[in-house]
Amino acid sequence: MKMKEIKVTADLVIAGAGIPGICTALKSARMGLKTVLISNRPYFGGNGSAELMIMIVGASGMQEFNYNARETGIIEELFLENLYKNPEKNRYVWDGILLDKLRSEENLMLFPNTCIDEVQMGEGGSIESVSGLQTTTETRYVFSAPLFVDDTGDGTVGYLAGAEYRYGREAKAEFDEKFAPEIADDGVLPSTMVFFAHDVGHPVPYTPPKFAKDLTKTDVLEHRIIPPDMFHQFLWFYELDGNRNQMDEYEDILQHHRELVYGVWDYIKNSGKYASENYAFSYISPVAGKRESRRLMGDYILTERDIIEQRDFEDTVGHGGWSIDLHALDGFYSKELINRHIYLKGIYQIPYRCCYSKDIPNLFLEGRSMSVSHVALGSVRTMATLSTVGQANAVAAFLCKKYGISPRQVGQEHLEELQQLLLGADQYIVGKPYQNANNLAEKATIAVSSVKPAENLRQEAIQPLAQAMALSVPLSGKVSAIRLYGKARQNTHLICSLYRSGKPENYDPEEKLRTFTVPVAQAAEIREITLPVDMELNPGHYFLELEANEALDFAMSNFSFTGAVTSRRKQNSDPTHVDCLTGEMMQQQWTVTQGCLCFRVDCEKVAFGAENLNNGFTRPFVSSNIWHSAGRRDEKIVLHWDEPQQISQINLFFDSNLNRFCRSAETDYTDLFYRMVKDYTVCCKLSDGSIRTLCEVRDNFQRMNELHFEPICTDEITVSLLDTHGQDFFSVYEVRCYG
Repeated sequence: MKMKEIKVTADLVIAGAGIPGICTALKSARMGLKTVLISNRPYFGGNGSAELMIMIVGASGMQEFNYNARETGIIEELFLENLYKNPEKNRYVWDGILLDKLRSEENLMLFPNTCIDEVQMGEGGSIESVSGLQTTTETRYVFSAPLFVDDTGDGTVGYLAGAEYRYGREAKAEFDEKFAPEIADDGVLPSTMVFFAHDVGHPVPYTPPKFAKDLTKTDVLEHRIIPPDMFHQFLWFYELDGNRNQMDEYEDILQHHRELVYGVWDYIKNSGKYASENYAFSYISPVAGKRESRRLMGDYILTERDIIEQRDFEDTVGHGGWSIDLHALDGFYSKELINRHIYLKGIYQIPYRCCYSKDIPNLFLEGRSMSVSHVALGSVRTMATLSTVGQANAVAAFLCKKYGISPRQVGQEHLEELQQLLLGADQYIVGKPYQNANNLAEKATIAVSSVKPAENLRQEAIQPLAQAMALSVPLSGKVSAIRLYGKARQNTHLICSLYRSGKPENYDPEEKLRTFTVPVAQAAEIREITLPVDMELNPGHYFLELEANEALDFAMSNFSFTGAVTSRRKQNSDPTHVDCLTGEMMQQQWTVTQGCLCFRVDCEKVAFGAENLNNGFTRPFVSSNIWHSAGRRDEKIVLHWDEPQQISQINLFFDSNLNRFCRSAETDYTDLFYRMVKDYTVCCKLSDGSIRTLCEVRDNFQRMNELHFEPICTDEITVSLLDTHGQDFFSVYEVRCYG
């Protein structure tokens, strides 16, 4: 006998339900494609699921100057919903949020516990169907579609289809990669097994299983440290076996992980060096979180140099920014540095040509098996970054169906449409504005009730200038002066330098414009300190560095706001933090502070005006691209047209603090919602002069709000802003209107 067989037909079949696969599925279904999402596990979310709960991070982390870099679109929607509904970051609440999102899409069919093990090829080298056994129902499903996505992580679909793939590390010379090995090999980034323990309120003895590794009989603890304050959970460096085949030897690798996890816990419980008496295991993952295996080849292979040099690509569909994070093959047992974070100058672009197979005409690539070199994967592999590829592939699949073309042809013939659809869905295409002839807001005259000056005068704390500090602000036009607020314990001088960043998306101090030396007299109270800039500045991000001076204290506010970032320079003591240009350990590095230096800019042109509300940008690029009101009472945005317009949809983009580095497994993100518009009302003026309320939104927690209503004819729309989640003024990036 054979297992029963069921055939399923769809527009798009996604094999693999990691975070990028989920983003592909949600976007595809929302665009009207009949979509299948297949997971070989009971959970959806891959490494970011409740089963593993590895932190979802991306472009906003592990850098100095990747300000305002967090990925948006569907991943931001998921992240914000989890933050709002699951402030304790309970893994099973997160699973419920993901499952609820997926099950809410009527065009989406879910197939958990289904392992794809066969690919049927059709004419022209395309995939005709994929099939696999759903173990829980003893059913073999055969999935047929014109388009497929490989998000399996191991590149399983591409491998079975005969697509070209790579495994291991390229030699340094192949792509001129500084951080690649001299000779190519089969090494990959190791995997990690997740565990958690909790205080149960009473002593719990622990007897390890016989297979547990006895760490006291090795020299591993001479090279590794189990932190006393983090003993109760897995740490990323409990990793193993990057020198073994991640598919063929997986079960042996998994057992090797068990030996380590139970051995680590034995040492924690029984060495007497940890306050672990009342702690007991609460979870051990049944699977290991892989970092790397097969990489399928597309029309382009993203490399180290593309990332470090921040190369511009015409076919950009997403961005990354995490450091190039390379790990020792032996992982926990390595006697060398277990990893290196190769710090970049800023974010980098991901071209669409990396996102489909060069050999299989109807196969999209995403996740860790997309078309990148081993070194580039060290950065691209983060889940939030990969989510942008997932969303891009969904939109490309929509265009494939719309025009009856292949994924490659989308990039060749409909690239502008692909990028504009992504921009419309709040995905960032570096440097590219949203432009849509159907967006009526582009033709509107926009007036606002007030505009915040280029200043922050809320003096809530005092910060000694014991370390160098910096203020990053967008400037343009004539700037007369920058005013800071501080005091001196003795007569001294403030020495500071004004820099301009390099690329328009960067924030690093690249070009020094002027150094100021300003005398500061001893005083007990905070006083204004004026820097006489007196310069005509091209639009861009400017970096004002204050040299360390222990005689000076500066006024700070407790919170920053979009368009003003304060950072502090510190000595780097971590040998794993490496400069991308020199390859050497960084001696100093800049870190963003939560608060902000108090300042005022005397300038002719304010960066936070109404013109930002329909300029096509929903995050800072060159300028702030955001409107800030001066206060929080009776604030309004009014869109006016010379002729009445038929309108049935309004999209609003609010401020969710894209400068905040977020890890999905952490809990303290109060400042993420702090800037967000919470309550607002949208009204229109009718032909007889009366006012009609179109939408009333209360307790909003999402960055992108898409409002639908019955079509109305009007020449004026008013957005009345009522409250925020804490900020004492309103912040809005963009307003878009459609008929």
